[in-house]
Amino acid sequence: MEGMRPSLGLRSLMREGRVLNELLAFRRGRTVPARTAQPRAVLMIPGFLAGDLSLYPLADRLRSEGHNVFFAGIWSNITCSRRQIERLGSVLRETAREANDKVIVIGHSLGGIYARALARQFSELVAHTFILGSPIKAPLANSNPLVKMLFIATRRRHSDGTTCLGQLSTLCGVHHPEPPSVPSTLIYSKRDNVVHWPACIESAPHIEAVEVQSTHCGIPYNLDTLKIISDRIRRIGRTMDDEAGSADDRVYAAAPSQGH
Repeated sequence: MEGMRPSLGLRSLMREGRVLNELLAFRRGRTVPARTAQPRAVLMIPGFLAGDLSLYPLADRLRSEGHNVFFAGIWSNITCSRRQIERLGSVLRETAREANDKVIVIGHSLGGIYARALARQFSELVAHTFILGSPIKAPLANSNPLVKMLFIATRRRHSDGTTCLGQLSTLCGVHHPEPPSVPSTLIYSKRDNVVHWPACIESAPHIEAVEVQSTHCGIPYNLDTLKIISDRIRRIGRTMDDEAGSADDRVYAAAPSQGH
């Protein structure tokens, strides 16, 4: 219930410092992964203030499994959400063109909200989204007040003279409450000190929510997160190949007979 939500503030934010131990554990837990027979194109989007570098450890593990990992090209994720989605749309289209396949999009925190927005706008290009610790319900209202202040402070004026401040609840118009039609895996932690974890969950037949034990910042460096993503990507690969095979069978069945 709303009244039972844990308090988010400076003290809770300081507990996110545990991410350093989580990163070390993630690296120590490295094993020789099984190479997938169905490599997929994966686009990764970092969280607020973070850049592509923050997702390198997870990307390295997915690459070692044989997947083709692409980055969003973000140094620090502070750009206006509307502009960022416009640019990420171009990145997604280029990634899909290069891969000649639908793309799996992984986003952490704010990056997960952007992954969800891309799935809405470009459903024909996205096979699945993995949304890691993203407050998809009322994003700013369910974020740590200090993080919210930083977010507001980094908003800039648009070329037409308007600002994001009048559309904070929708992140400058890119965020919508209804889930997109693309299948999604939501990964959240009840130990999150940046967002209220219930805000990271939504329900639909094509959406699953999975809990891990982690700080907010450490979700991408969690071995259970890696296991969930790897497992789901393998399932996605089998499903996509089955669908492609069914489509080929339908084309073959519909082809005219060459007999005389």
